[in-house]
Amino acid sequence: MKMAVKMAAVSMEKPSGALPVRRRAGRDSCPQDLGFAMAAARKVPGTHGVDFLDLNEVPFDINEEPGILPPNYFTQLLDEAIDESPQPPVNTHAAVVNVEPAATNTYTGPFVAPTDTTSIAQDGNEDEASSQPNDPHVGMRYDTLEGAKEHYNAHAARKGFSVKVNSNRRSTITGEKQKQQFTCNKFRRPRKDDGGAELQVDVRPIPDSVSEDEADIENAELASVVADLAAQGRKEKAPKKRKRENIVHTFCKAQMVVKLIDGRWEVIHFVPEHNHPLIHKPSLTKYLRSHQGMPKEEKEFVKNLHNTNLTAGKMMEIMSEFYGSELLVPYTTKTITNYCAALTREETKDGDLAKVVSYFIELKEEKDPDFYFRLKLDDEDRVENIFWVDGAARKAYAEAYHDCVSFDATYLTNKYSMPFAPFIGINKHGQSIMLGCGFVKQELATSYDWLFESFLIAMNGLAPDNIITDQDGAMAVSIGRLFPSSVHRNCRWHIMQNAQLKCGPTLGRNPGLAEDFNDCIDFSFSPEEFEAKWALFVGKWPVVGGANSYFTTLYANRAKWVPCYFKHRFFPFLQSTQRSEGFNAILKRYTNPHKSILNFVQQYEKLQTHVLVKEGGNDYRTDCLELTPWSPFPVEEHAYKVYCRDIYLRFRNEFELIGRYNVLPFGCNFYKLEPNRGWCAKYGTRTYLVTANKEEATYYCECSKMDRDGILCCHILKIFTHLGVDEIPDRYILKRWTQGALSGYVPAAVAEQPDVMPPESQVQLRHANLNMGFTKLARIASRTDAATAIVNKHLRAAATEISHLNKSLKKKKPVSAVPSTSAPDQPTKPRDPSKTTTKGRTKEHRTVSALELHPKKKVQCHTCGSFEHNSATCKIRFL
Repeated sequence: MKMAVKMAAVSMEKPSGALPVRRRAGRDSCPQDLGFAMAAARKVPGTHGVDFLDLNEVPFDINEEPGILPPNYFTQLLDEAIDESPQPPVNTHAAVVNVEPAATNTYTGPFVAPTDTTSIAQDGNEDEASSQPNDPHVGMRYDTLEGAKEHYNAHAARKGFSVKVNSNRRSTITGEKQKQQFTCNKFRRPRKDDGGAELQVDVRPIPDSVSEDEADIENAELASVVADLAAQGRKEKAPKKRKRENIVHTFCKAQMVVKLIDGRWEVIHFVPEHNHPLIHKPSLTKYLRSHQGMPKEEKEFVKNLHNTNLTAGKMMEIMSEFYGSELLVPYTTKTITNYCAALTREETKDGDLAKVVSYFIELKEEKDPDFYFRLKLDDEDRVENIFWVDGAARKAYAEAYHDCVSFDATYLTNKYSMPFAPFIGINKHGQSIMLGCGFVKQELATSYDWLFESFLIAMNGLAPDNIITDQDGAMAVSIGRLFPSSVHRNCRWHIMQNAQLKCGPTLGRNPGLAEDFNDCIDFSFSPEEFEAKWALFVGKWPVVGGANSYFTTLYANRAKWVPCYFKHRFFPFLQSTQRSEGFNAILKRYTNPHKSILNFVQQYEKLQTHVLVKEGGNDYRTDCLELTPWSPFPVEEHAYKVYCRDIYLRFRNEFELIGRYNVLPFGCNFYKLEPNRGWCAKYGTRTYLVTANKEEATYYCECSKMDRDGILCCHILKIFTHLGVDEIPDRYILKRWTQGALSGYVPAAVAEQPDVMPPESQVQLRHANLNMGFTKLARIASRTDAATAIVNKHLRAAATEISHLNKSLKKKKPVSAVPSTSAPDQPTKPRDPSKTTTKGRTKEHRTVSALELHPKKKVQCHTCGSFEHNSATCKIRFL
């Protein structure tokens, strides 16, 4: 009877932080049957064996790993034993708990779980689950100091203020923290002279000194620097003072002090009242300093967005879609910017180029054994030049794609302003591919010598047959030294662009000059024909024959860029460095000029993978999809079968022009093709001579398209239809344009990897999808209190069920051994390069658009009509 009275007294005066667990006799008292309530039950000291549910041990671990409990739960312990007298025991803490008075300036935000205690019956058991704890009060205890901080910060989010981790007290023996004070961020006393700048105050609960504010430190250092410069009489500019908006302090007394007692942190002092208005709008809470963090799962998602080179504004747009509105996102764009900047600093904290070397070594040992890289260091171990190429590109270059390479340097790819120089080739689909790339410190012939030498080492000494670059003199000198057998050609587009800029006034004052110039360049099919046309051109337009004319310079360098000098060299479908220019433009979508070389290398690998995926798509189109031919001619059907799909389309475009010509026999095995409409696209008004021997299957046209592009021209195809040739001879089918151009090559790491998403990415994807679903549900349920109560009920039930699931899935993770790696004969810790001073026009000058090909309009004098001056400086005006 006495024990029954004691148990009844306990049930009447149970502590606010613990719930009684109802025991039943027999098998029902087994912990497995009682569920998570019995699993979390423990004996609270001072209760004479009565079991209470410790809220700190409730397995409410939805956002945690299975079996790992979060620290933000508390337990309130009883300090006095329960008296055996029939009188109910008295809770001694009840008289000292500071109860926050009702106030109108408090804010209840959407980030807080319901505060009521609700019992949830599951499977007939009388298990009870508790929601998040209430506001802090004296006597509340936490397992960790971080748990105390999180709980007080959650309380601050509900009320609408920001928390500052203030002074603390440490043990004089062990040095560990024993007291910690959390205050409102407006706790300082305002200054009267400067309108509210921060000032230190003496906080009475903990008499330890308070550290000086960061803004005061910065201002003090700035004043010291200015004073030193003034004392030395130096004329250097003082450092620019950072403009910042300070918090207006009100000497707010709101605070919470916790103390380490018996291994747990107990609230020994709590002041809930504030002397300033609090934040009322939920959308403004994210601007408070202590509430500007991001959840762990969203950090991982933002990290993935950061790796795709998205801006912070675009990331915020994506997160707004998940939350339903940017007003509901619990952080700002600035928070995302700061987090991305921290990621960049973290990945290069041990040195940018040292990380790059480690990344290359890991790539070579784990994914691509044929990967090759090389570095050049200066006397201070700073990186000057870098070169790397993957194994697939080395194999493709050696087997089929060494016949033509485009090379060019570009800027704005990394924070060191080092020019990026890729080697671009053309694959069997006519698609640009990367055959290696590098960074050079300076655009000098010696730098290009090292880069081309590294390229030859990687390609086993095989130089490109043909190479096209811009008019850079250092490149030309280096190519002549390192690639003596290669045919070097300058970009025609750049030369014509410069001609438009420098000869624009001359072309504008002489109508018809530009047409004659283009006819001389584009429709000369031999050097002899070009020389004859140029002589007629100079005779017709004497203005271009002067010694100082830019046309004279163009003529002197004619062998480097005029198409007729390269009619028998393989430069497929290009006369300029458009392949390099286009690749550089795409690359700059992946990279950021303010980021590290490590980030560039990682983005480069993604672009390389994108190229491989696109090549696989073209293979699928060629092998598995069908296309209706343009005509019933058997020769087109044969081309459809042997060529890759994109090359066939180029062949078909050429085949469609056969109707533009009439065939005129011109002796034995010779035929003249005249345009039947006076003009044909890409070939002009000219008549072409074709040599054809059907018995020997030899055909030749003076346009030399077969030598230049590797496919037959419309003139020879017209002869095929005229003579009844049904198939293209084997000698005129280049293997590099067929599906058999390369033997199959798939890196081992790619071949063994299944086509499934990694588990980490699956977790992030599920988290994003759940966020969107919960946002839609909240938008519907928030309209009425009844709907909100239904959602809260099911959320608590789901939380309990998921907690059971996580505990059942708890497994010990095996520890995998990390394989040892050996570095190649390369420096493993090179120093980062200094910023490079690049060539070209400075930023102060206007950058001319590449589309600005027309000459500038000359200002004409309205008095005399001259183009040499304007009316303000005309001499006739003053006569």
